[in-house]
Amino acid sequence: MDRYRPRYHFTPPRNWMNDPNGPFHLHGEYHLFYQHNPSGKEWGDIHWGHAKSLDLVHWERLPVALAPSKELGELHCYSGCAVVDGDEVTLFYTSIGEGERNATTGAQQWTARSGDTVDWRKPDYNPVLTAELHGDLRVTEWRDPYVWKEGGEWNMLLGGIAEGKGCGLIYRSADLKDWRFGGLFHQGEEGIWECPHIFRFGDKAVVCYSPSGPVGYVSGTFASDGFSEVARRGIVDYGGWEGFYASTGFVDERGRRVLLGWMPESRGENFPVPLEWTGALALPRLVDLKPNGALAITPIPELEALRGERRSWADVRVGTDPFDPGVASSSFECALDIELPTGGVGELTVSVLASACGREHTDVRVDFAGGTITVDRSASSLFPEVRKSPLVGRFNLEEGERALKLRLFVDQSSIELFAGDETCISARVYPSLDDSHGMRLQADGAVRVADMAFWEMKAAEYR
Repeated sequence: MDRYRPRYHFTPPRNWMNDPNGPFHLHGEYHLFYQHNPSGKEWGDIHWGHAKSLDLVHWERLPVALAPSKELGELHCYSGCAVVDGDEVTLFYTSIGEGERNATTGAQQWTARSGDTVDWRKPDYNPVLTAELHGDLRVTEWRDPYVWKEGGEWNMLLGGIAEGKGCGLIYRSADLKDWRFGGLFHQGEEGIWECPHIFRFGDKAVVCYSPSGPVGYVSGTFASDGFSEVARRGIVDYGGWEGFYASTGFVDERGRRVLLGWMPESRGENFPVPLEWTGALALPRLVDLKPNGALAITPIPELEALRGERRSWADVRVGTDPFDPGVASSSFECALDIELPTGGVGELTVSVLASACGREHTDVRVDFAGGTITVDRSASSLFPEVRKSPLVGRFNLEEGERALKLRLFVDQSSIELFAGDETCISARVYPSLDDSHGMRLQADGAVRVADMAFWEMKAAEYR
């Protein structure tokens, strides 16, 4: 058994996986595509892998959807989206070649179409967009189309760099074939925007983007050419390249706004255990927009079907002496209601994947005075080249709130943390010791955990 392959996170059957692409929901089935190298465990020869699901938890693997058309000069099919238009689904993606068609200055936007969601054909009118559309505006690293319909017209959001800053650019079409450039939708302060995508909430909107670091978002009042008013800038997930990157989203047939992301590996060089796969899908999440412009994020409720027997504890007083709940698992969910300490001063550490000898453990540290949560991986593994940098996020308590709700999802080599409904931190860890599956709680000061629940999680099913 592969002790590092997640049991309830989607992973490729073998070889390389990165960005989730083109998710959609049609006739009760969820479709997931993802960046995939079918012939190696490293990035390269990028295709689109394909799977479908009835619940975003259990999956049926399907044949590869997109392959580079080498005869047409393609080397890679970069990220993109899917559009359901009547009985047909159209995939939009960034086509990359070599020479003049390089990723930095020569990217093109292509489509593929299908009437049965299995056989995908690239029409002869590709490419549908080229950089010449921009006129005198120089755009580089132009990629990752995201398409939606608004007011009877198709809109496309693309990421890139313009005038030295990351940005989202907008394009419009009446028929998904002929496109015109609408200008800069929004310019950030980051060096690049990858995988921009939009969630609409009436006259409000949230754009999420990946700036070669933690995935960010900007929210505000929507206008056809950008935000007429910005309400909030925030972080979708503090994991970045260590746990959550290249997010995308869609609206399902139930009207839910669903967010997906990629969990990169942090194995480092010369990982001593041979593995046949690379990369995983983060847990699917539901998003909503708060009145103050903040993005609310919660795991999909379908995950609760994987819960085993519930174990629970009430009124746990945690201090300098470690509290051991007596559970041992490397694949579980744990929910804690943590009371705000008197005076707001105190720190609680929840250690997971801990060995009996104490040499290995990953610590989730809640600093109430500083308003931060840290996933401390410094002792997560005895393997010397595994990446172990700490991941730090901020959390907020609403006025009058006296408790922080914390949910932890641990799955072999992945950790996803949800603090309240605004703070997410995702990370990868690789314990080396066979018994690194314990748990303990410890506090600097006195911290009361009003309620704590623990479920060992069943494995997701594949076919």
